[in-house]
Amino acid sequence: MKKRRTQVTASNNITINGIRKVLERNDNFLIFMHENPDSDTIGSALALVLTLRSVGKKAYMVCCDKIPQSLMFLTEGKRFFGIEDLPRDFTPKFLISVDVASPNQLGKYHYLAAKIDLSLDHHACHDDLALYRFVDPEAGACAEIVYRVINRMIQGKIPERTASLLYAALAADTGGFRYANTTPYTHKIAAKLIECGANHFQICRSLFEMKSKTALAAEAFAMEHVRYLCGGKVSYVKITEADKEKCGFEDEDTYDVINVIRRAEGVKVALFARERTPGVFKISTRSTGDIDMARICAMFGGGGHVGAAGCSVPADEVDGAIEKIIKECGFEK
Repeated sequence: MKKRRTQVTASNNITINGIRKVLERNDNFLIFMHENPDSDTIGSALALVLTLRSVGKKAYMVCCDKIPQSLMFLTEGKRFFGIEDLPRDFTPKFLISVDVASPNQLGKYHYLAAKIDLSLDHHACHDDLALYRFVDPEAGACAEIVYRVINRMIQGKIPERTASLLYAALAADTGGFRYANTTPYTHKIAAKLIECGANHFQICRSLFEMKSKTALAAEAFAMEHVRYLCGGKVSYVKITEADKEKCGFEDEDTYDVINVIRRAEGVKVALFARERTPGVFKISTRSTGDIDMARICAMFGGGGHVGAAGCSVPADEVDGAIEKIIKECGFEK
């Protein structure tokens, strides 16, 4: 099994053990999730919050966006984690970001990026936005890194709820352990988390099998309007604000559309453009792993992973951006 990254490098100026020491000598932690939060950023952040509290620290997490309804099982029904929701007597002294690759991913809290003390991330395209950085692009999820940190912080077995949060993060970001980012080490961590009490069946059912009627409506709309380009190698669909209003679904209901349209036989690249806010489109991309989507999305100020990346563009530039992405993939529209 390949040894995990532990040493200080150009992108990592601290080790896992160094992170433990930094956390031990600080307090009043504020942990940032990325905008449009997914299972990895939610599960990793909350697992770290619970662990810090278990060793006597004060810790809270924040996000610029509300938690998607489909992922509220992770937060026990709580949906809002804004700075305005923090206790009035809490003064943050040490800021951490998890699964955040750039200041832009902090959304309306981007102005705090320069104050972040520690960044834990697994994106290959990562801005140096913290005093201390630990980035491992080989990790299947940020939860792998957080698991290693937590293992150094506590004595004995990881508590069941913390294990469940990490397992959900790991399962979601690896597509149920189906994506190319799944490694032997990923499975090893997953096994240990199940040993600690994570309920594999219930977590995976909540993540992959239970959807709201509005989410199903969004996916049905996508399949009705998807276009297959470049001889079927590219699948593409665009959803506007008007589409969402007409068909009765919200932005968060489109979370899994990109994965739905990538499943057609012969598709090498899936592209999904959705109008997230009026006049601004978020473009999500997926590839089979042989085309570096992170590099391509970086041309538009975005980033991500080789097989899964994204970017945002103005509404009047979205069609041109899609054409350029297709060309950069080596296809002709």
